[in-house]
Amino acid sequence: MHAAARTFFTVSATGAHRIETIAGARHAWRFRLHFHAGDEVVRMLAGRARLRFPDTCRDVAAGDTVVVPAGVIHRFEPVDGGGWAFVSRFEQPAANSDEGREALVARVAALLAERPSLHTDVEMIARTCAISAGHLSRTFRRQAGTSLHNFHVLLALHKAKALLRNQVPIIDAALDAGFCDQAHLNREFARTFGMTPAAFRAAWATCGSMSRAMYKVPGSGLS
Repeated sequence: MHAAARTFFTVSATGAHRIETIAGARHAWRFRLHFHAGDEVVRMLAGRARLRFPDTCRDVAAGDTVVVPAGVIHRFEPVDGGGWAFVSRFEQPAANSDEGREALVARVAALLAERPSLHTDVEMIARTCAISAGHLSRTFRRQAGTSLHNFHVLLALHKAKALLRNQVPIIDAALDAGFCDQAHLNREFARTFGMTPAAFRAAWATCGSMSRAMYKVPGSGLS
């Protein structure tokens, strides 16, 4: 049985700033729909892929550079069996990174961020927002570009990343972020970012810790 392909994650220092970089060798990568706290600058090194946004998509190929704005739901998808190689650099989130969210998405994100587990409880959130569960689910998907539960998982992943940057033990980061256990975090982390939480934490350990406030999660109040 072949081991799952993994991305390579590094953190570099530029003055007082830290720059996160993810590189992937040529492979037919399959990531979940996700967002990043800062702008993502992607350089395509080989092959081609399809960059999918909630309401549009575009094909990108070797030599192209694209920018995915902070907080925008997206994913790169295979176009063919040849896959693609890439390097993504992540800009430090801006102070106003919460701006641009629809009011409902921002309200729901704040409610989800307060939940102690990944039980999304759409009915409770709908009652709090004074709308029906069906209307909430449909409107949220249209405005955010993904389902309530997937967005909830993404918020939890960003919270775990913030903890891991500060060298919190992986099991503690998993439980504090709302995952059932460390294995649950491992699965969701690899599915979303192509690496393990251990690899992410280790890269930050080599570069030194940084305040979580510099990586605020758009629309959630999380850092």
